[in-house]
Amino acid sequence: MFQPTLTMNTVLACVDAHGHPSAVCDGATWAAQHLHAPLNFLQVIDESEAHTGETRFSDLTGYDPGTTRTQALDAMPGSHIIGGQSHSQQLLEGVRARALHLGHTMVELSLRQGKLTDALLDLSNETRLLVMGLHSHHLDSPWRQDAHHLEQALHAVQQPLLVVTRSHFTPPSAFALAYHGGPESLQLVDAVAKCELLHGLPCHLVHAGARNADIQAEMTQAAQRLADAGVSTHIVIESGDVEQVMARHLTIQQLPLLVMSAFTHTGWRQKLLGTTTSTLLRRTPTSVLVLR
Repeated sequence: MFQPTLTMNTVLACVDAHGHPSAVCDGATWAAQHLHAPLNFLQVIDESEAHTGETRFSDLTGYDPGTTRTQALDAMPGSHIIGGQSHSQQLLEGVRARALHLGHTMVELSLRQGKLTDALLDLSNETRLLVMGLHSHHLDSPWRQDAHHLEQALHAVQQPLLVVTRSHFTPPSAFALAYHGGPESLQLVDAVAKCELLHGLPCHLVHAGARNADIQAEMTQAAQRLADAGVSTHIVIESGDVEQVMARHLTIQQLPLLVMSAFTHTGWRQKLLGTTTSTLLRRTPTSVLVLR
């Protein structure tokens, strides 16, 4: 399991105009406050991708278009200038203002040119948690497939990843853990027990599949490991398709966070990193925390 070093203390949030920056900002700010960590908002400009459409800033509470620009942002080549101010600069200043409005004062901005993976690797030594959003062309519309940047991030870094999947972020008061069974799931349970971000939150340990003595015993063992770490746990076993079972439970119980493992090669990760529209992320009304 990934263990942060003392220098890996920053929550790194990747923001862009099409990835629900307000929700990413809110999720990253919640995480940074919970971890008592500095927050770094990162935007990466890929020159190979043409800029399309106008950036929306109406929901960036506290954004002041007259904010003084930093020298680092002013010096950034290749940015798209509108009215003397770049889209990238407006976006970064907007999320910083929103984070300050939410009460987090340790906020930095990073603007890079090039590839996302290069920027993530450059900042990996100081990153404790990575936060990213999904892309859509309309707020709260069914998601179009754009998980390539998530796949790149998961392959590039070893840090846990918080994926904000909707146009708003709800701080979790409890979470669901997708439990598939076997050694990888027990590793995930141990990672949850040690995850400071989840401390104090009750856990719904959910398995989609047939109930039998083996899975019941294994989940009882998993629940005991969590209980030993001070995590209150509720075991749920339901037969059916994993997407439908999880989406139904998350909706009925109003759980805003799903926790899964980056190591699993089951349908959950295949859908997260799939090459077609992600049924999982479209149907699951939650943010997703991917642990190592």
